[in-house]
Amino acid sequence: MRSPNALQKRLRALRNVYGIGAERSKRALLAQLRTIPLRTAAAILALHEDLLFICAYPGAKATRTLARRMLGEIGPRLSRLPRAQRVLADDSGIADSITRHTYPFPVARWLVRAAPADVDIDWRAFDDPARLDGFVGLVSCGAEREAFESGEFATRDWIRLARRADARTDMQWLLEAAPAAPAMAERFADEWDDAEVPVQWALRDSRWSVTHNALPSAALAWRTGMRRPPADVAAHVGEPLAAIERLPRARALRVVASARAALAARGREVNAMSYPNLDEVWWCELGEGVTLAVIGIARELRLTLETNTGYLLFANGIPIGYGGVTPLFRQANTGINIFDAFRGGEAAFVWAQMLRAFHTLYGSRRFVVNAYQFGAGNAEAIRSGAFWFYHRLGFRPAHARTRALASREARRMADDRKYRSDARTLKMLATGDLHLDLEGFDPADHFDETLLPRVGAAAARRLAAEPAWGRSEGQRRIAGAVAAQLGIDDLARWPKAQRRGFELLAPVVATVGDIDTWSPGDRAALVSLMRRKGAPQERAFALAAQQATRFHHALAYALRSAD
Repeated sequence: MRSPNALQKRLRALRNVYGIGAERSKRALLAQLRTIPLRTAAAILALHEDLLFICAYPGAKATRTLARRMLGEIGPRLSRLPRAQRVLADDSGIADSITRHTYPFPVARWLVRAAPADVDIDWRAFDDPARLDGFVGLVSCGAEREAFESGEFATRDWIRLARRADARTDMQWLLEAAPAAPAMAERFADEWDDAEVPVQWALRDSRWSVTHNALPSAALAWRTGMRRPPADVAAHVGEPLAAIERLPRARALRVVASARAALAARGREVNAMSYPNLDEVWWCELGEGVTLAVIGIARELRLTLETNTGYLLFANGIPIGYGGVTPLFRQANTGINIFDAFRGGEAAFVWAQMLRAFHTLYGSRRFVVNAYQFGAGNAEAIRSGAFWFYHRLGFRPAHARTRALASREARRMADDRKYRSDARTLKMLATGDLHLDLEGFDPADHFDETLLPRVGAAAARRLAAEPAWGRSEGQRRIAGAVAAQLGIDDLARWPKAQRRGFELLAPVVATVGDIDTWSPGDRAALVSLMRRKGAPQERAFALAAQQATRFHHALAYALRSAD
């Protein structure tokens, strides 16, 4: 009998190989590994990754069935290890491990509903529990508030005194005591987030663990191989993707829950998944059982000029990767994070399909990858040579000097297949953004992202110039003045959401200054942009931004001139 290490190496080499013989070999390896004790957390984690990969990219029903059965045995296997080994699996998200993280308020609240007995405040890691006093004070009633504020009780002692007898944990009682009224939700969220509460989640055999988290699939896609990206990625991305739908709320809730769990179990987060707009969850079929869920952010957290979204990738219902996309004018900032278990799959092909979906949804014609994604301050990206993942797909450095260096390195690799860029070179390559331009993109339409912080500063200066009526009143007055410049005389009769969007953008538009001299077409494009900021789906705003050329050019000029 081979050693467990030898069996696992063979399984790892075979897991993305398909055909009758390969599937038979996979099952034989799995059957042997099922009967052999694995004595380290590293061995169990490696097997867990292979089982997930086989279930996400199955080549035969019998192989997938065996892999799923063995996933159900991962928790018991881990629990039989000595404690010194078990803790090495913590923060991996697998069954019977523990994840420790500081979760934003909506995710923490979701967790106490999804796993009420297994999620609690990690008091041992809480350096200053008194930071939680503001939150505790909000849930305290008048009769008890005097005692709590007297200082005679430590924060944890008070919670133990005041919590309901049927509350399973301190965290459950605290978060369920917080009222769900929208008017108070922001105050509770601010207090919770400011406290930076360390949370401990004992995953046990939870359906939300990485081991078990999967959307039910209507029909499984059986694989015969891994797909490769097209030779011309930019041309492929420019082709519309037809299989896109906006999910009804019931399905959107299930997708968001799976997305939250996929990140929370691994101690990660994306803003749009923490604060989702359930009326803007897009489902994109990428073929071969791979799907993409694009999730818009809650209306009250929308950015001024960008459209903030998050995304999760699924393969046969299993989360395989995530990221975010922020369309801005005719470009979109994005990146990709494939979970460790699914490395060595078809990430390059899926990335091209994802960009195609984003182009179809938002009209973006330039895709921007920030330097962190491929190495700036990111040691993992340097180790993996992430720069070349993007370069092979047609992304090129924004700066001429870096482009020249990339060209020299590419030629060296073409001449010598064994050559690899060293860490120093990869760090030099990670000194600016990467761009992928689709046909028809005009470089003059690039909106410099370094100007975005100045947008808020410009709005603040414009608001500060208003008389002391209060900032909300000042914003309404500015909106009225902008409406007059744009020839709008019925702003008060617009739907409330559209007025809110118009008022949000008005202080920024006011910094441009000469909009009353623009052509009717330019003014109409700006009006369309402003009212769509309040649309139920922010996709409407992103598409309207494509037409507002003069506004974006004029705003960029005004922001640069403000220095």
